[in-house]
Amino acid sequence: MKERIQTVWEMAFYNWSVLLCFEMLYRGAGFLLLFPLLRAILGSLPGLAGEAFLSQENLSRLFERPQALFALLGVAFLAGLFIFFELAALFLYCDRGWRREKLTVWGLWKETVLRTASLLHPRRVMALGVLPAMMLSVFAMESGYLRKVRIPEFLSEYIAGEPLLLCLFLLFILGTHLAAFFYLFGFPVLLLEGGSFPDSWRESLRLLRGRAWRSAGRVAGYALLSLTALWGAAAAAVSILALWLRFFMGTEAGREEFRAWLLSLGKAWPIAAGALFSTLLSAVVVMLFHQYRGDARPQWAALRPSGFVAARRTAAALGTLAALLLFSESEMGGRAWYTEGETAWVVAHRAGAAFGPENTSAALAGAIASGADMAEIDVRQLKDGTLVVVHDANFRRTAGVDLAVKDADYQRVEQLDAGSSFSTRFAGEPVPTLEELLQTAKGRIRLMIELKADGREDGLVEETLRLVEKWDMEDQCAIASTSLRHLKEVKKLCPNMATVYISAVLLSRAYDLEYVDAYSVETTALTRELVLQARYQGKQVFAWTANTERTIRKIIECGADGIVTDNPELARYCLNSMEETLLPDALCDLFFPVKSA
Repeated sequence: MKERIQTVWEMAFYNWSVLLCFEMLYRGAGFLLLFPLLRAILGSLPGLAGEAFLSQENLSRLFERPQALFALLGVAFLAGLFIFFELAALFLYCDRGWRREKLTVWGLWKETVLRTASLLHPRRVMALGVLPAMMLSVFAMESGYLRKVRIPEFLSEYIAGEPLLLCLFLLFILGTHLAAFFYLFGFPVLLLEGGSFPDSWRESLRLLRGRAWRSAGRVAGYALLSLTALWGAAAAAVSILALWLRFFMGTEAGREEFRAWLLSLGKAWPIAAGALFSTLLSAVVVMLFHQYRGDARPQWAALRPSGFVAARRTAAALGTLAALLLFSESEMGGRAWYTEGETAWVVAHRAGAAFGPENTSAALAGAIASGADMAEIDVRQLKDGTLVVVHDANFRRTAGVDLAVKDADYQRVEQLDAGSSFSTRFAGEPVPTLEELLQTAKGRIRLMIELKADGREDGLVEETLRLVEKWDMEDQCAIASTSLRHLKEVKKLCPNMATVYISAVLLSRAYDLEYVDAYSVETTALTRELVLQARYQGKQVFAWTANTERTIRKIIECGADGIVTDNPELARYCLNSMEETLLPDALCDLFFPVKSA
């Protein structure tokens, strides 16, 4: 075991300066070249599809125009090739470490380009199909960009609420893990042996035969050990830095310098640690690949690099570290230079579904108490024309009754219990009408009223506007919908009424859609470019549905105008704590305690 750990460590760090330089060049190439190209292609999709914009309403147009479909496939192919490029480089790098051969940055880059280009062969290109399986499994940790892929929150929450879908999803995830695991040695075969995709499958299965459980345990064990080592090294480095500063600068000056270093290194650490962890994991795979094949590791080379070569490599590594710090501080590293998002509105989704039954008076009261700036509610029309607040087209999930909203009348609906499914504390909570929630909200909280486009629509827009005008709340409400037809009708009847277009996906060159005052997009589709382009057109941008600190902070960093969330208190906490530095402050107190007066 000790010998294997030593081997993995040597493989990962034998050409460590080359690895650092390569990672920075790779990320820089992505930021400066590939990502702008992909954004340009995506931005051209509406025009190629013959539309001014693409949203969930007209996304099918992509599949009606060959040129648009070809462009979309091109984006997926280029993204897959870019991710494969990093994987190829890591495996080639670790293989050189196994062979105890020195590398240059140019040599690694050149060899990776050639091996990646060879993937375009018809019998090898199918290997890109393994990437989605890796993306949805723990093996995503082998790639810095695969690790960033997440299932949209609204989709995962929906799946979690449907037992059958949840079971199917878990089976699917199990399948992706099995596929990624049994292809564990597939990429080394493709890259190091030059085999075809079918050959790589067969060889990977052969090497795992009789060793599957042992291999899974070893990979998991080495991964855990690598994480422990990385965090241990980080803790040791922080301790040494603190002691050095305290010794040479004293307590007061050393504390401020230490804090500045922590803030800077804290932004670079996720990038560096991610790259190192990917390298260590790749080293484990390459080591097991060679050991299972019975390959003997070459002995140490007799020649050592000259002092000049060593100095040059050290200088290159230090320059790369400096570039890493700059990278982590810039938008290249995922940081924004502006902070308009810190003044974003907190929008209580479904009136605040985290602390009360969704779309009810109780939830709205909770949203008001939490200090939310706005509440989003869903409006549907009953058979008798009454407007009620409910999200689904059926009362089954929220009220436990299999009753379609469009087929129900208010006399039946007012008897339903919309609270017990959330908590017995809310037993008897009724399904509210739109007018009841307007009364509750008047003068207390803004409302984003979403008109559901998949139900009865006989005078839906007119009746909604009539009620808003009746309660004199035109300046306190915005009408939202996934249907531009609804918003066009709103502007025709009431030009001053604010409108919000809701779409999970939204692509446009200018984001200047008529009849729209604001966009509300799913957090996965939210980008800084979208926010800036929409704001240039004088339009606001909201993002939904953010229920974790990670997604809420993404919305803030993108500078969006509104955070649509079930949990207004969490969103408010994130807004108020964007500038907080709890860990650096705690470490400063640990190493540089301030004496009380």
